[in-house]
Amino acid sequence: MTEINLIVSGHGGFASGMKAALHLLSAIPENWSFIDFKEDMSDKDLQKQFEDVLNKKSDQQFVIFTDLAGGTPFKVAAALSYSNKNIQTVAGCNMASLLESIYSTYDSAEDMAEKLVSISKEGTQHFTMDDGASTTNSNNEEESDGI
Repeated sequence: MTEINLIVSGHGGFASGMKAALHLLSAIPENWSFIDFKEDMSDKDLQKQFEDVLNKKSDQQFVIFTDLAGGTPFKVAAALSYSNKNIQTVAGCNMASLLESIYSTYDSAEDMAEKLVSISKEGTQHFTMDDGASTTNSNNEEESDGI
């Protein structure tokens, strides 16, 4: 399997916040980078930060995972993807997809990008309660602390 490099980027402290949350749940792979698009940055500043990471491993494959489609991080990443077949861009980043991708292997950056989109969609859930649903633990099992 090919090792795929990942860059997580988004508005404000999105990338650093995702990194901090992931750090609580798992070891973060060394080939992952986190780049915030801060208020005082231009699109050229962001592009330079992306290129600094990309140029260190110019012969390798990358997925750039951004917070939302149409935003500056997405547009800058998409422009880089357009001119380099080794770069894939995905929007709609969420914790579930990033966490699962830590423990998965992929054949290519394109394969990783497609699976990350699928995982992101599956990880988006709407909690509802049926009229007859019980909110108590009927088996008297210990409650979990969660993740």
